[in-house]
Amino acid sequence: MPASIYVADDEPVLLNALVKRLSQGQHQVQSFKSGDELLAAVEKSLPTLPDLILLDLKMPGRTGLETLAAIREKAKDAVVIILTSYGTVEEAVEAMKLGAYDFIIKTVDLQLVEPVVNRALEHLSLRRQAGK
Repeated sequence: MPASIYVADDEPVLLNALVKRLSQGQHQVQSFKSGDELLAAVEKSLPTLPDLILLDLKMPGRTGLETLAAIREKAKDAVVIILTSYGTVEEAVEAMKLGAYDFIIKTVDLQLVEPVVNRALEHLSLRRQAGK
């Protein structure tokens, strides 16, 4: 099922690779270089939300956790996956407390990201069916 996905990461190479990989799955992917850019796009899209948000934990300016908290204030039902190269257990716990769907370590092998994305989209589909 094609989905709308927002991806925010300050590492251009990884951001472009994620967009390319997820777009191959027929998803509509929009990229953002910061948490502030992503948050502005989420606010602009309201009341509609992207199906999934992939959000880097460590970015200049607003961090991934700060962005997640701001998203939760505007759109409590958004499905958000936190990505990080060097996260701590404490940050993972905080992300989950803020309502992140998952917290995954960035990897060179983007095929490892896809199963988490697919599970999140299946979760969203089931949640939407249950709400009908």
